[in-house]
Amino acid sequence: MRRIRSALALTGAIVLLAGCGGDGSGTDPTPPPDQPSSTVQAAVPTPEQLAAVLVTTDDYDGTWTVNVPPDEQAATSGVVTEAQQAMLPRIEFCEAAGEESRAAADALRWQAFRQLDQSEEDPIDMRAGDRRGHLVFVQEFLMAAEPGAVATTFEALREGMRACEGDFPASEEGPGTVEPITVSDVGDDRYAELTTMEEAGGGAYWLLNNVLVRKGPVLMSLQVVDIVMGKGVRPVVTTEDVDTFLATAVDKLP
Repeated sequence: MRRIRSALALTGAIVLLAGCGGDGSGTDPTPPPDQPSSTVQAAVPTPEQLAAVLVTTDDYDGTWTVNVPPDEQAATSGVVTEAQQAMLPRIEFCEAAGEESRAAADALRWQAFRQLDQSEEDPIDMRAGDRRGHLVFVQEFLMAAEPGAVATTFEALREGMRACEGDFPASEEGPGTVEPITVSDVGDDRYAELTTMEEAGGGAYWLLNNVLVRKGPVLMSLQVVDIVMGKGVRPVVTTEDVDTFLATAVDKLP
C-alpha cells in the first residue's frame, strides 16, 4: 500500500469548498455617506494572509501534527510555492463533466495549503497482515480572487462535481462511489460530497469527505479523510465531525 498522507490524488471527481459572508439579510451593507457603494467589497487576501488563517494543530480536539513531506521541511508557512503547486492534488473530472468545469479545474491554482494528521498508531508501520486502524487527516486548500470570479469558478466546479457523482470502476484505485452529502450553511455557498473507495489490492477503504465553499473573495476546499484498515474496523469520522472541521475552518476565513 502506498503512503498517501501527503498530497492526495484520487480517481474521478475531486473537489473543494467553504465560506460565510454577509449579514444574513441577503443584501449588501449600506456604505457610509462619504463612501461610494462601488468601493464596498472585501479586499482580496494575499497568499500570506490566506496562509495565516489555515487550520492549525490547536484548532481541533485531539493530537494533530502538520504533515510536511521530507523534501519540503522548510515549507511550513502554508504559502504554496511554484514548486509545490505541481505537487498538490489536481481536480480531475470524469468524462461527463462539461467543458466549463474542466477549464475551471485546469485553471485553478491554490495559494495556501495545509494538511493535519491525527496522531495515533500508524497502521502502515504494522506488518502487512496485521494492519488495523485508521489514517485520519484534514487537508485545507485556499485561493482568493475578485468575488465575481470566485463565484463563477465555484459554480463551474460544483457542476463538474455533480456530473461525476455515482459509481466509478476500478483503475489505479477503486472501485467506488461519489455521493452528495449535507453540511451546515456556511459561507456564501457550499457543496459537499463523499467518495467511498476501495484501496487497490484490498484490505482498506477510503472515506473522503470533500467540501467546496466560497466566502466573498475566498474559495476553500476542505477534505476530511478516514482510511480504514483491517477486517471489522469501522470508520471513526462522523458527519458531525466533518461539520465541526468545516465550521472551524470557515470561521477563520477573512
